[in-house]
Amino acid sequence: MFKTILVGVDGSTGADSATRYAIMLAQKLQARILALHVTDVRLLEGPWLADLSGALGAQPYPALLAQVREVQATRSQTILAAVTQQCQTHGVPCEVAAATGSLVHTFLEFEKRADLVVLGQRGEHAQWHADMLGAGVERMVRASQKPCLIVPEKFAPTTHILLAHDGSDESTKALHRGLNLAVALAAAVTIVIACPHDQEANAAKILEHARELALARGLTTHGQLLHMDPELAILQVATEVGANLIVMGAYGHTRIREWILGSTTSHVLRKARVPVLLARGE
Repeated sequence: MFKTILVGVDGSTGADSATRYAIMLAQKLQARILALHVTDVRLLEGPWLADLSGALGAQPYPALLAQVREVQATRSQTILAAVTQQCQTHGVPCEVAAATGSLVHTFLEFEKRADLVVLGQRGEHAQWHADMLGAGVERMVRASQKPCLIVPEKFAPTTHILLAHDGSDESTKALHRGLNLAVALAAAVTIVIACPHDQEANAAKILEHARELALARGLTTHGQLLHMDPELAILQVATEVGANLIVMGAYGHTRIREWILGSTTSHVLRKARVPVLLARGE
């Protein structure tokens, strides 16, 4: 399944939670971790430093640039050393990397070496923007072509997985990935399908087939068919059954849609208070 897990770390509470989830998965799946800290290249660009130089009393730009580079390098080393220590404590193989550049482009290069990307759900100042994804996280999730696990700030072991399904190819890939993950984690499974009343018969067949796939894997499973918007159904059922992981299909990668979040995906990512795994491929 997942053999190399790329986790983004920046010293924030969200990144610490991402590290804990990555370690948990690595232990269960016998995988390795690749921890990446990216220094945003904009911090080292002329306009930002020139403004800062002026604010600090016209300190010479070259001297200020050298100081900022040194601070960022020290911070990166400290963050990655902490991750290394956590992985060693839990017996998980770990590689760390530091890079300077565009956040998204850098992650896209490193994700080529991974099977799963794990990111904290919300960025800086999350306490003032409770329903917003971190800007860097949102850009990364839109652009990534690997499965992405987006996690909240509070860690909890995964014991119950909610699988959102609608019978589409993308959703079916997510279903199989979620069922295989449930086996590895020994987790219970709830499968939810949302549909209009006039599509209930077909949806019921899709749900029954999904349940059969789960039962064939020896999983404890329950299915729910609801007549409401998919994003509302997913979040409502997740709360009702106490699911602590949501697995769903991600949006596509056509030229038009690559930078557009699908409405259901976007809503669930922003509102969920449990990790959300966006499955791609299989």
